[in-house]
Amino acid sequence: MQFCEHCKVHIRGNRKYCPLCQNVLTGEGREEEEIVPAIPTSYQYNLILRVMVFLSICIIVLSFAVNALFPVQVNWPMFIIAGILCVWISLAMVIRKRHNVPKSIIWQVAVISILAVIWDWRTGWIGWSLDYVFPIACVVAMIVMYISAKVLHLGVRDFIIYILLDGIFGILPVIFLLCNLLQVKYPSVISVSCSILSLAAVLLFEWENIWEELKKRLHM
Repeated sequence: MQFCEHCKVHIRGNRKYCPLCQNVLTGEGREEEEIVPAIPTSYQYNLILRVMVFLSICIIVLSFAVNALFPVQVNWPMFIIAGILCVWISLAMVIRKRHNVPKSIIWQVAVISILAVIWDWRTGWIGWSLDYVFPIACVVAMIVMYISAKVLHLGVRDFIIYILLDGIFGILPVIFLLCNLLQVKYPSVISVSCSILSLAAVLLFEWENIWEELKKRLHM
C-alpha cells in the first residue's frame, strides 16, 4: 500500500500522487486495490484567460500611449511587452509543472535574470538588466504565483512556500537600491512594494490557516 508523507495516510490503489495534497506517494501500489474512480481534473480556464488577454492588451496599448505623450530615450514599452510575454510563458510552464510550482517559478526567475545580466554585460553594461528585467521578473513571478494558486486550488502548505518566495523577491531589489546599483529606481520600488503588499495580504487573510498548518507540521 502506498503512503503519503505529508498527510500521513495510506492510499489504496496504484496512484502516483496523493488525492488530498498532490504530493508524490511512496511505496508500491496494486491495480486490484484501486477503489477510487478516475475523475478528470478540470480548471476554469476560459474566463481567467480572457481576462488576462484583455488586461495584457490594455497594458500594452496604455504603455505605448503614455510613451507617445511623454517620450523618453528608453523604449520602455518594449520591456512591458517582454514582461507580459514572461507572464504567459511562466504561467504556461507552471500549469504544466503544477506539482512543483515554487521550484518552477524560482528557476524561471533565475534563468531570465542571469541571461539578462550576461546580455547587458556583453553589450557594454547599460544597466537595463538590473533596472528593468530583474524587478519585472520578480513582479511577474508574484503574479504567476497568485494566479496559479487560484487556478490550481493549491492548499495552505503552498501559501507558506509563497510567503517565503515573496520575501525573497522583495529583498533582492532592495539590495540593488541600497548598493546604489540602479540608474532607474522605480521598477525596483514597484517590485518591493508589490512584494510587501502580497506578503501582507497573505498574512492578513490566511494567517489562521497558515498557523494551523504550522502547528500540524511542527507537532506543536
